[in-house]
Amino acid sequence: MENLDIQNLWKQNEILLEANRKLNLTLLKEMKLDKAKSSLFGLLFLPITTLIFYTIAGFYAMYFALEYAQFWYFAFSGAVVTFFSFWLVWSSIKQLKLILSIDYTEAVVKIQEKLAMLKTAIVQNLRIVAWLLPFGPFVGIFFFKAIFNIDLMALLNFNIIISFGITTIILEAVSLVLLRGLQQKRFNEKWLNWLLCGNGSQIDDALRYLKTIEDFQTETLK
Repeated sequence: MENLDIQNLWKQNEILLEANRKLNLTLLKEMKLDKAKSSLFGLLFLPITTLIFYTIAGFYAMYFALEYAQFWYFAFSGAVVTFFSFWLVWSSIKQLKLILSIDYTEAVVKIQEKLAMLKTAIVQNLRIVAWLLPFGPFVGIFFFKAIFNIDLMALLNFNIIISFGITTIILEAVSLVLLRGLQQKRFNEKWLNWLLCGNGSQIDDALRYLKTIEDFQTETLK
C-alpha cells in the first residue's frame, strides 16, 4: 500500500514537472518569437525601398536606352541599368515573399530553414552589385547624362579612354573577389555580417532567439 502511494506521488510529480516544462516552453516561445517577429519587421524596409527605387530606375533606364539609341554607349549604359535594376526588383520580391511567408506557429527548425533561405536571398543583392561592378563606368555615363545632362564620352580624350579601360579591368577583378567571398559557405564570416549590419543582421538576431528555444527544448528532454 505504501509502495503504491509512493508510485502515485511520483507520477503526480512527473505530471506536474511536465506541465511546468510545457508552460515554461510556451512562455519562452511567445517571448522569443515576438522578438524574432520584431527583428524581421524591421527588415521589411530594405526590400520595399529597393523594390520601389529600382522599379522606377529600371523603367527610366529602359526609356533612356530607347531615347538615346543613336549613341551606342548611351543605349548600352541604359540597357545595363535596366537589366540590373529589374534583377534587384526580382530579388526584393523574393525577399518580401520569404519574410511574409514565415509561419511562427511552425516548428522552430522550419522557421530556421526559412530564415536561412532569407539570408541567402539578401546576400544575393550583394552578388548582383558585385556583378554590376565591371559595368561601373557605363553606369557613370548613364547617371551623368540622366542627372546632369552631361555626355562624358564627348569630353573624353585618349588618356581618359585608357583610364576607362583600366578601371573596368580593376572593377572586374574586384567583382570576382567579391563573388568568391559571397558564397554560401562564407555566410557566417565576420566581414559579411558587418556588411549586412542593419540590412540583414536582423536575421541573425531572429536565429539567436530561435536557438534559445531550441536549446531549452534540448535541455528539458535530457
